[in-house]
Amino acid sequence: MLKTPEKNHLNAASSSCSSEDFNLSEDFRAALDEAIEMASSNEEFDPLLELISSEGTPKVLNYQHSSTGVTPLMVFAGKGRVGDVCTLLSLDADCHLQDCDGSTALDWAKRGDEPESAEIIKKHMEGASSSSMEEQQLLEKYMSSINPEFIDVVLIEQLLRKICMESEDGAILVFLPGWEDINRTRDSLRSNSFFKDNCRFQILSLHSMVPAAEQKKVFKRPAPGCRKIILSTNIAETAVTIDDVVYVLDSGRMKEKSYDPYSNVSTLQSTWISQANAKQREGRAGRCQPGVCYHLYSKLRAVSLPEFQVPEIKRMPIEELCLQVSLSLSLMIIVGRIGWKVSSMDYR
Repeated sequence: MLKTPEKNHLNAASSSCSSEDFNLSEDFRAALDEAIEMASSNEEFDPLLELISSEGTPKVLNYQHSSTGVTPLMVFAGKGRVGDVCTLLSLDADCHLQDCDGSTALDWAKRGDEPESAEIIKKHMEGASSSSMEEQQLLEKYMSSINPEFIDVVLIEQLLRKICMESEDGAILVFLPGWEDINRTRDSLRSNSFFKDNCRFQILSLHSMVPAAEQKKVFKRPAPGCRKIILSTNIAETAVTIDDVVYVLDSGRMKEKSYDPYSNVSTLQSTWISQANAKQREGRAGRCQPGVCYHLYSKLRAVSLPEFQVPEIKRMPIEELCLQVSLSLSLMIIVGRIGWKVSSMDYR
């Protein structure tokens, strides 16, 4: 998709700095040394994970301890941290590096009696396909040309077209932050000559502002030869099951209510989702059959996402809730008194 000359954001992109140009400061090296020691000896992994997610460059992922040559991947492999091993390998951590004793991450996993970590590293070493330098440069150039805080409608449009050209069946669910992004994406698709045929594509919106009758359409299977594309907010994460969804496009964004104590105003802001939200969205793909989920954000972003969303009671002032409860109780009391007076008059 990035090689497509039409509408790919790359023509106006400025040249990005290579990750190799990033130099580690002495303080950062000392922090990495300490974090590797803590993870290896005391099994305190959080400091090391935070340092990796804060930068995530190859020099950090493949950093070797200044005195022992131990890498983060070796530590996680030796401790059986399977999830962290998979994450580092997905971020292109080098599993061929050796410590001062000549041991690799695979040796660390075997020495720590962690067969699952050893098997994962072994399969990665056997099946790792070297992506071309051109593709990597294109991807880096694209990432430097866009603002990750906004939804790239062009990318969504091209990915939808790719899915529809390579497969014939299965509804597509696109997660977007809010109503504005849904409208913008829908208008862009309908203005595209590929998607404007209503007999081939049924573009639906799923949002609290959509009437109930329109919302029910997302659960109905379209006619044969027609592809259903659903543009939805996080309302479809848990409470809704659409049995014919096979493909999910996750923008990684959601609208979240928050409170600004300085202006004393509650606002609805677009924020990054949590890892729990990402898992829920991923689970919508192929819920009743095999499916595929496309996360439209980088691997580094995925690692840095918070584990869970901050509870609303910690984001919003409790006074608003108390006032709403008090108002409801007052209305109930007033209605009850009016009803009692009417009953008394009827009795008389």
